[in-house]
Amino acid sequence: MKIRIRETGEVVEVAIEGNVLQENVNLFKNRLIDLIDNGKTKIVLNLVDTSYISSLCLAVIVTAKKKLITKQGDIKIALVNQLVKNLLEITNLVKKVELYDSVDDAVASFSIKKE
Repeated sequence: MKIRIRETGEVVEVAIEGNVLQENVNLFKNRLIDLIDNGKTKIVLNLVDTSYISSLCLAVIVTAKKKLITKQGDIKIALVNQLVKNLLEITNLVKKVELYDSVDDAVASFSIKKE
């Protein structure tokens, strides 16, 4: 698994290349927590190059979301395949984390919600 970070204005895109499994979930968790601890509060998780995520990965996403909410931020997910989407639906994570068909749509959604 590789993690690429790209910033677009205030939004940070975290692109995962490969699967997030039990043996590498700590790398994913540490990267997200580092971003949040460094003041990045608008995060888009790009899963276009990810075929599978473990339940531990889901737990990391939920933990990151909770931490971001306390900082008036959010995490959104873009470009999931059907298997990952099914997992997000079965676990009801789709009710907690917004899914988008493109990174651009996910990035744009942060500015739409400003009041």
